[in-house]
Amino acid sequence: MKRTALLFLFIMLFIRGYSQTDNWYFSFSMGVSWPMSPFNQTKTDDSSSGYAQKGFSILLDATYPLSNHWGLKGSVLINTNSLNDDKVGQMLKNRTNSNVLITDPKYYSFTTNDWMQNAFLFGPVFTVNLGRFYWDLQLLGGLNLTYLPQQKLLYNAYNNDQTNPQRWYYQDKNTTSTDLAWGILGGTAFRFPISEHLNLKLGVDYYLSSARIKYEQTRVSQQADAVVTETLGSGTNTIQIRMITGTIGFVYYLN
Repeated sequence: MKRTALLFLFIMLFIRGYSQTDNWYFSFSMGVSWPMSPFNQTKTDDSSSGYAQKGFSILLDATYPLSNHWGLKGSVLINTNSLNDDKVGQMLKNRTNSNVLITDPKYYSFTTNDWMQNAFLFGPVFTVNLGRFYWDLQLLGGLNLTYLPQQKLLYNAYNNDQTNPQRWYYQDKNTTSTDLAWGILGGTAFRFPISEHLNLKLGVDYYLSSARIKYEQTRVSQQADAVVTETLGSGTNTIQIRMITGTIGFVYYLN
């Protein structure tokens, strides 16, 4: 969050040095994100499933008008989506390496965390003046940094049997925590004046990006006094991130 805010501030200061400062307007909005298929898909036998559920979005925007209708916008998107834990857990169990003998499913356990995207986007915005309010149409592109769900499955039938010299456990876990990809945002917003320098803003946007999750399956066994780690398998899943965001916020004009 701090890195995103600093990046946004740096870009705004950079652009400000090459333009008239009194034309800028800034906005802060927050709202809900609805993941779309396959990002919200929960098919446990489909590697493209994202298992994402309804989330929370924050948008920070800065726009410099070039004419009565056209402007350039820089935007920071911060978005989180929780996961369907039951489906993620079932997917990890289904993915258990065939070389592992599962004697009792009750010894399975798993952990995970939410999806999170931080994106910096830039592009044109077209504005229509409808008298009492403004209608914006925008198409932005840039970089998306995804903080991946750190999903981990553990099978340990010997957790309570520390005297067994042949005890072992199996785990399936992510080997990457972040992924960088391109992101595209297209949408529309309405701005309603409520004072000389302040507008109310209502926006709806469609966002598209992707993320790669790398995972590894290992078996860790106790052999006499030695601990042996054996890699049983690995893989990469590419998840398409597609969602619609609905936000409400305020716009502040410098002039």
